[in-house]
Amino acid sequence: MAKSDLISGIVLTIFGLALLAYIIPTQTSEGGDATISPALLPQICAVGITGLAVLLTLKAAGRLRRRLPAGTAVPHSEWWSALAVLIAVSAAASIFKWVSPGLSAVLLVVGLMLYMGERRLWALIGFPAVLVVGAWFLFYRVLGTAIG
Repeated sequence: MAKSDLISGIVLTIFGLALLAYIIPTQTSEGGDATISPALLPQICAVGITGLAVLLTLKAAGRLRRRLPAGTAVPHSEWWSALAVLIAVSAAASIFKWVSPGLSAVLLVVGLMLYMGERRLWALIGFPAVLVVGAWFLFYRVLGTAIG
């Protein structure tokens, strides 16, 4: 398993660097003066892919050096939790498209917080409020653009 992780990490690192250096710059256009560049989101994703690939490579190389076992099977409860999160994100995407982006964000954050066991009222109100107001401030006031 460590050998396949090492190979996957190296391939994904090379792919991420190719995305950042060549593919994204040549396949996107300039955004103009008053908008966010169309290359911004792909670049953020490529940085995330590359960073995670480097971590996978380092972890696999360490395992190969120490000859540690790859790990144990994932418990079924974690698969059910992953499915619940996938359903919640899908529902939030639908609400985002057909109802309201703000409501979608609030319901997603509050729903997942409740699913994970959070019961403090101040946290259930405060965290979504800070996220939604922060996103509004960033996009509408700082960047001068609109979302949704």
